[in-house]
Amino acid sequence: MNINFKWGYYTKAGLCEINADLNVSQNYYQNLKDLLKVKKVKNCELIRVGLNGADGGYVMLKSFKDDGIAYSFGINNDVTWDNIMAEIGYKIYQYDHTINALPYERKEFHFFKEGISGIDYEDKPLKTLEYYLKRNNHLKNKNMILKMDVEGAEWDFLETVDINILKNFDQIVFEMHNIVRPNDSKRILPLLKKINETHNLIHIHGNNCGYQLKIGNTIFPDVIETTYVNKEKYEVVEDDSLVFPTLFDSPNDKGRPDINLGQWNKPLKI
Repeated sequence: MNINFKWGYYTKAGLCEINADLNVSQNYYQNLKDLLKVKKVKNCELIRVGLNGADGGYVMLKSFKDDGIAYSFGINNDVTWDNIMAEIGYKIYQYDHTINALPYERKEFHFFKEGISGIDYEDKPLKTLEYYLKRNNHLKNKNMILKMDVEGAEWDFLETVDINILKNFDQIVFEMHNIVRPNDSKRILPLLKKINETHNLIHIHGNNCGYQLKIGNTIFPDVIETTYVNKEKYEVVEDDSLVFPTLFDSPNDKGRPDINLGQWNKPLKI
């Protein structure tokens, strides 16, 4: 059966509800929660990379290379994540077809006015990750890091990317859009299964700029920040006691309370 819940966004005054027929089955949310189960990495710490107290920061594993390579898709006017990764020792390959230049430059930055896609367009500045890796002579590089905040294009990327390309990245940071009210719910679940083949989810955070849906004991944000680590590199354990947000997290919009996901790994109860 399809479900019809009230959903909305939270302010300091509470939930501002919006009536909406989500036209998505209850099983979708149950499967979504299962596929987004967070694991705990053994013998490794978490760290926040980027802005504190605002949008633009991501929680990552404190496991980096001194001379690594990072790919950053989706810049807008914020390079705080890129800057810290450069300070750590990474060369940053940055892509955003919606801006003309970076807010500022440094020698570790390599900016291209291009974007990510599931196919290589001839008439648009949109290419696949494989195309960019090949052009930069990084196709055989291992231990890289990928950050992607591309307003929904992450699903096109995941749909066509080869899993052997994904294996080249130790950590992948996604901002995933349209989770609660997907354009195509049948598409999202297989793509989450795909990333789970090569990587384990180790952190989740709800972006409070977007809408939220509460079903039973669970709040589902429409936009989530996720961090994945390579299954071949890091050992993980299951832990249903993990609570989100963590001390490393920060609300994307300071004017609204952060999204309390609580013990996210607990089963959905309706």
